[in-house]
Amino acid sequence: MSIYDPSSRYRRRANERKRKTMAFFIFLMLFAAFFYWLGGQVVRSSEAAYKQRAIDLKEEKASLEEHLTGLDADLQTLKMEYEKLETRYNTEVPTGELKDLAELTRKQIEDGIGKDRLEFVIQSARPPRNCTSPETKRFVVRTPIYRGPDSFVSFVGGSMTITGLGEAAVGSNGQPEAWYDPGKPVNISFTRIGGKKVEKEALLPIHYSVVAGEKEHRFTIAKGKRSFINVTSDSCAYP
Repeated sequence: MSIYDPSSRYRRRANERKRKTMAFFIFLMLFAAFFYWLGGQVVRSSEAAYKQRAIDLKEEKASLEEHLTGLDADLQTLKMEYEKLETRYNTEVPTGELKDLAELTRKQIEDGIGKDRLEFVIQSARPPRNCTSPETKRFVVRTPIYRGPDSFVSFVGGSMTITGLGEAAVGSNGQPEAWYDPGKPVNISFTRIGGKKVEKEALLPIHYSVVAGEKEHRFTIAKGKRSFINVTSDSCAYP
């Protein structure tokens, strides 16, 4: 006949609870260890990615620096080429009076004057010599408002007559005056005996020369007192 021992049942229940508790704590430890490992993997993976990104950025920086170095070298080359072209332009392209002469030569060639003839004329030119003392005369410039008598001056023994036509000056009231405006282009006419007439229209001063016989007569037309233009002339041996 067996004897029922209630204390053993309690012991079994207590042991069962202990096993379950131990199993639960082991599960928690394994669970925590798994996530710790997983977190470590994520950190290591992120660290590797950051390191690789840093390497890529470093390589990109080196490539950009190399590219910039090449661009800087190209820029320096372009600057040198520009300076060479600028020097060549300043040396070979005429400016100022030389530009005016080049333009005049071009027009003469277009008008049919031969190259040999131009070369002969240029080579025949010499510095002025045996020049007379300058002589200055003045005359009133005609304008659309001025209705007085024609005004002129004569040179070369009366064989050269010079007249002028200018734009009327504007007064402070905005109305045109009788005298010409020296700040605007003036039309100067050079008329020789026989009717040959040459006109020059430009801002003052205006220069003109004409050859008659063995003399070159030179004229400089400049601003004078109000309404007047001064004409200075001399003559030199030619050629």
